[in-house]
Amino acid sequence: MTSGEPERTRTDAGASCLSTLRELAGGPDTAMERHCRRVYEIALELARRRSLSVDHELLECAAWLHDAGLYPGAATKDAYVRDGRRLAERVLSSFDWPPGRLALVGDAIECHHELRAQWARGAEVELLRKADLIDVSGGLVHSGLDRAWLADLRRRIPRAGMMREIGGLVLRAARERPSTLPTIFLRH
Repeated sequence: MTSGEPERTRTDAGASCLSTLRELAGGPDTAMERHCRRVYEIALELARRRSLSVDHELLECAAWLHDAGLYPGAATKDAYVRDGRRLAERVLSSFDWPPGRLALVGDAIECHHELRAQWARGAEVELLRKADLIDVSGGLVHSGLDRAWLADLRRRIPRAGMMREIGGLVLRAARERPSTLPTIFLRH
């Protein structure tokens, strides 16, 4: 396992989602890919520490694509979280996922910036939301994870370039679809 590889073996669906992210982001090992890897690892660790049973494949797919709607190749004039949801539905449609499972991965992607807890939508939805917040905050928000664990994760999967890449994509979204930005925090 290389330093950036997730600890779980990728499934065909996970590999397809990663491939899609790489196509949009311009190749492997981008700052965005590393962000998505950390989000997945953080979500798994949160689940482990809470003894939660989660759908690892679903969580992995959602982690790879949760910010993919920011890229021009996936963007419409809609909120990027909705674009990401639709992208995941297209990518995963060939894997014969039941409608409820496909809806759950979509909810995880579309709700990952919600301001309130999302446990009622499913553990994977809330875990992705928390994991993204932990990673974007650089561990300032840690949801009970110890700082040594987070520091080790950042050592294994560096944050270098993440804020620049995400910031640039968010600025582009602000220029091209400004009215959609508030909706990423409040869907309803």
